[in-house]
Amino acid sequence: MSLILKGFGKVLKNKEILAPINLTIKVNEIVAIQADMEHMNAFLSLVEGKRSYITNEIMMNEQSLQGCEDLFIYRPDMGEYKRLTPEQCIQFWCDLYKVKINIDNVLALTELTHIRNKKNKHLTFSEKKRLQFARSLVQNTSIFIFQEPTYQLDLQSKQVFNRVLNEILKNGGIVIVFTSSLEEGVRMATKVFRLNSRGLQEVELGDEGEKEAEVKEDETDSLIENDTVYQRKFEKISAKSDDKYILFDPLEIDFVETRERQTILHVNNEEFYSTVSMKEIESKLIPYGFYRCHRSYLVNLQRVREVVVWSKNSYSLTLDKGNEQTVPLSKSRYGELKAFLNW
Repeated sequence: MSLILKGFGKVLKNKEILAPINLTIKVNEIVAIQADMEHMNAFLSLVEGKRSYITNEIMMNEQSLQGCEDLFIYRPDMGEYKRLTPEQCIQFWCDLYKVKINIDNVLALTELTHIRNKKNKHLTFSEKKRLQFARSLVQNTSIFIFQEPTYQLDLQSKQVFNRVLNEILKNGGIVIVFTSSLEEGVRMATKVFRLNSRGLQEVELGDEGEKEAEVKEDETDSLIENDTVYQRKFEKISAKSDDKYILFDPLEIDFVETRERQTILHVNNEEFYSTVSMKEIESKLIPYGFYRCHRSYLVNLQRVREVVVWSKNSYSLTLDKGNEQTVPLSKSRYGELKAFLNW
C-alpha cells in the first residue's frame, strides 16, 4: 500500500503558490516535510479538498481519495471540547468515527490516565496536545498528516508523540509530518524533505556509524596512478543532528558562519553545526559560487539580493526574498567582490 501525490500543486491568480509535487509514500513510512507556514497551508488546503485553483491528484494505490474524509489531519488549533474530560473525549471520538478501541490503553499510551476525569479546560498546554495525539489513535483511516505536532512541546510530550507514531506504523499507517524545524523532522521521520518555492527536495540522511565508515573508506579508498594519489570528490557538506548526519547539497546552503570556534551552516533560516572547519568548507564550496565575504562568513552569491553600503567602512549583503538575512562584508573584500562581479 502506498500514498501517491501526483502533480500536486497550487496556482492562484496566475501565481504559483505550491510547486507541483510528485511523491510516493509507502506503508509503515514516516515522511517529514520542513516548510514555512505558507507552504504548509497551501498543501493542506489541497488535501482537504478546497479545489478552487488547479487540478491535482492524491491517490491510495491508484485510487483517487475524496478529500479529508479519507485521512486524518492534525492541526495545532483543533477543538478542545473544554467541558469534557480526556476519557469522555476519547469515548466521543470512538462513537463519532465508529471505532472500537480500548480507552484505557489509549490513555496510558498518551500518559493521560492520571487526569482522565479532569475537565479539558483545566489541562496544561502539553496535556491538551497529548489528548489531540490520542485522537489520531481513534481513526478509521491509514493516512495521517500532522502539522507542527511538537512545536513548543516538552520532552515528555515529544516522547509520547513518538510512541503514537510507532503505534500508527504498527497498524499499517502512512504518516506525513509538517514541521518548520528540519532538526525535528530528522528526529521523527524515516525520510525528510524540504518544501519551498523551489519545490520539494529530499534531505539526505545518514547515521553516525555510516558516517564513520564513510570517513574510513575515504581515507583508504584512493586511486593511485603514476605515483599520484587522486581522492574521490565529495560534494556534500555534513552537519550533525543528534545521532544522525545531514548531508546538504552545496546550493542548499545560504551562508556559513564561524561562531565561538564552531562552524555553522545556515539553511532556510535554521542553523546546523558542522564538524568540518571553515577552511575545508571554503575549499569545497568556492567552485559552487560561494565567496569569503568576511573572516567569519562564507556566502552563497546566488542567494545575495543586494549589497548595502552603510558608510565608507561598513558594508553588508542582504540575502534573497524569503530569507531577509544580512551577512557582513568586510572593507577589504568589498573591492574584491566588485571586481569579481564585474561592477
